[in-house]
Parts: sequence; structure tokens; C-alpha cells
Amino acid sequence: MNNTFNFNRFGKVLAADGRKYYRNFSITVAILSSLTLVLWLLTLVFSFTMPTFVRWGMIYLAVALACIMVPAKAFGDINLKREGIRFAMMPASNLEKFLGYAFFCLLTPVVVFLLSWGLDSLLTALPFGGFTYYIKSFGLMESVQNFAMEMGELTEADMVGDDYEAFQSFSGKFDSSYLFSHIVRIIFTVGIFMFGNLLFKTHKTAKTLACMIGISYVITMLMQSFFLSRGIYPWQHEVNTALMDLESLTNYTSRAMLLGNIFRSLLAVALYVGLFFKLKTQKY
Repeated sequence: MNNTFNFNRFGKVLAADGRKYYRNFSITVAILSSLTLVLWLLTLVFSFTMPTFVRWGMIYLAVALACIMVPAKAFGDINLKREGIRFAMMPASNLEKFLGYAFFCLLTPVVVFLLSWGLDSLLTALPFGGFTYYIKSFGLMESVQNFAMEMGELTEADMVGDDYEAFQSFSGKFDSSYLFSHIVRIIFTVGIFMFGNLLFKTHKTAKTLACMIGISYVITMLMQSFFLSRGIYPWQHEVNTALMDLESLTNYTSRAMLLGNIFRSLLAVALYVGLFFKLKTQKY
């Protein structure tokens, strides 16, 4: 089977992968999507208001766990000697198999996010419990502002003037880049664990996570050694200058996050290209 694409054949691949996904991971999706219910029950039992940024953190935790768990739990047999042969012999091209595998793995964090956010909104609508504010935005700066309002540290009277408008401009640019960074990071994380699912035969998630931590530690140490050997971080002067006023900080932060997002995006593309060829050349 060559690397061509046929819609009818791809539909059959999605149907077969969907049945496997439902058997292996549907209950896990339901559990992860219900984590925010734990926070709500705590507010109900102990009678307190749960800050929106904590609820946001729980939803993000559910999404992160979905990214980490889905490849090995839903498709953990595709590189095993006996079960993997059935996947290899599936009458579909390598491209179609790869797209089916990636589709369900990438769809999972989206589904968990939507279900978690929907459940959070439903619980907020109830006349009892400690969810008193709807989560309107998943931006970091917006969450901090909401928390300040909930705690009474920020009032409507403070939300006027040039300083506040400058802060809003900074928040908007930061949050848009921050959201895009999260999306790319989620795509990259899913890809890493999809790759680990093909690379390892047993304890796939644990081994992939250990490799990620080890590689990150080594890279961090090498970068610190490189910069410290020169006595100063190359961006330190720019940071000190940027902190002199909010406008400069906004511009500096925007440039820094833009470069970071471009780098992450290129890295994610390279990862999925490598993942395709790994799946194509998988040995059983």
C-alpha cells in the first residue's frame, strides 16, 4: 500500500480507530472531564468560593493528563508483535494510518477541554456551591485580573485611566501569545507521547516522561553553563531596559513570545514529520 490518500479508505480507518479508542479511553475521558467536579464538591462541603484561576488550573491539568495518557492507553498495541501486525496489515496507506492515529490523539485534549469547561459553566449556573464567577477567558493575565476582582483588590473604579489602558494593551498581547503557546505546547506534548508509544514496548508513558525530564534537564544545564561562562545572559540588558516602562515591556514581551512560538511551531512540525516516518518504518 503506497502513501496515497483515499477518503473512503480513510473513513474506514477512522471507524476502526474510533472503536478501539472508545473501548480503551472513553471512561478515562469522562473521568478527566469531571475533575472540576471535585473542586465544586469541596466548595459545597467546606462553604467557600473557589477562585477562577484554580478552576482554570484544574481544567488545564485535565487537558495535560489527556495529552500524556491517550497514545499509550488508547493505541498502546500498535507496536506490539502480535497486535501490531493487525495494524500493519490494515488495508490503508501509511499516511491514512498516521492521520487516524494523530486525529484521535489530538482530538482528545480538545474534547476534554470542552467537556471540562462546559461542566464548570454548568456548575457555576447552580444557585449553590462555590463557583460564583464564570470562566470567560483562559488567558493568564485575564485570570489574574478576575482573581483580583474576586478578592476585592481590583474594583471598577480602578479600571480607568491611561495606566489601566496600557495594562490592558499589555494583557491582550500577552494573552494572545500565551494562548497560542499553550496550543503549540499541547500539540507538541501529544506528539512526544505518540512517538514514545511507538518507541517503547512496555511502560510507555512512564519511560517517555522520564526521557522528557532527562533531556530537558540536560539542555537546561548546558544552556546555563554556556551563558554563565560568559558572565551574563545575553538578554539581561534588554530586560533591564524594557522594565523601565510598560510600553517597552509590552514590545519586548511580544517579540520574545513571538520568537518562542515560531521555534515551538517549527519543532512541532519536525516532530510530526519524524513521527510519520517512525510509524512508516515500525518494526514488529
